[in-house]
Amino acid sequence: QNQTGNWLPEWRPWPGETVTLSIARPEAIAGQTLTIDKSTLQISSGKRNQESRLDLTIRSSKGTQHSISLPKNAQLQSVRINGKMQPIRQQQKTVTLPVNPGTQDYQLKWHIAQTQPSLLTTPALNLGIASVNTHLKIALAKDRWVLLTLGPKMGPAVLFWGLLIVLTVLAYALGKSCLTPLKHWQWFLLFIGLSQIPLTMAFVVIAWLMALGLRQKQSSKNVNTFNLIQIILIIFTISSLAILFIAVEQGLLGSPDMQIAGNQSTAFQLNWYQDRSLATLPTASVFSLPLMSYRIMMLIWSLWLAISLLNWLKWGWQCFS
Repeated sequence: QNQTGNWLPEWRPWPGETVTLSIARPEAIAGQTLTIDKSTLQISSGKRNQESRLDLTIRSSKGTQHSISLPKNAQLQSVRINGKMQPIRQQQKTVTLPVNPGTQDYQLKWHIAQTQPSLLTTPALNLGIASVNTHLKIALAKDRWVLLTLGPKMGPAVLFWGLLIVLTVLAYALGKSCLTPLKHWQWFLLFIGLSQIPLTMAFVVIAWLMALGLRQKQSSKNVNTFNLIQIILIIFTISSLAILFIAVEQGLLGSPDMQIAGNQSTAFQLNWYQDRSLATLPTASVFSLPLMSYRIMMLIWSLWLAISLLNWLKWGWQCFS
């Protein structure tokens, strides 16, 4: 037995006996000696510069060098290996990284001098070899209005457009009703503004208009019932006007709620994931407009609502009285 308590077999030859040992080195099998276990590409676009950051986890079985191609017009700012700054410079578009046996973490930062476009796309970065666990991230400024996202399947989606289809069908159905003077296009415009507030509050406004239409067509002969209905209509009217004021305030001062969801994404931080990628990383895109365009649209909607509300209140008073 050895010092650890494990039994080791021994052979002790007798005098005159010999031992012959045959030792051979196994032949190496051709294959990949370097693997990228994870890559995270994040871009942050400003008014004049686009900042990019690439994080890599590389595992290698031997010491070597690995080259990565940066996007066109990219200017390398810094390279870190295992958290330590390294004096590595780019040669045209290529950055060569030293690789030691084992696992290392790399971080590359660069920037591109360009203004933020409406269609922002992550660069098709060439990592040199295929990789796994690819993360793509786009960070947007607070003054952008996200309208559409494209990229790998596991990523964000703008759910507002599905809601818009439902609102279109509902507006068409209510426009066919004879309880209110609103046409289907008026219902649709009303729903556009109410889509930025909670759904329950929007239903109060719809119920208020429908209740006024029912009051016009039906009247109770019982005095107590009649007075109760009048009180309910007054409460409905005050509540609906307050809700419409909140909708206008949210549209003019708040941020648009496009109901962006998927892979822990928000309106200003969009995240995509792909389990396996080729040497060239997949791309993700986001179509956005300046927030001022949303403000202008909501200002036009608010003016339309103010004009329409005068006619609705005149019709509502006729129903009420």
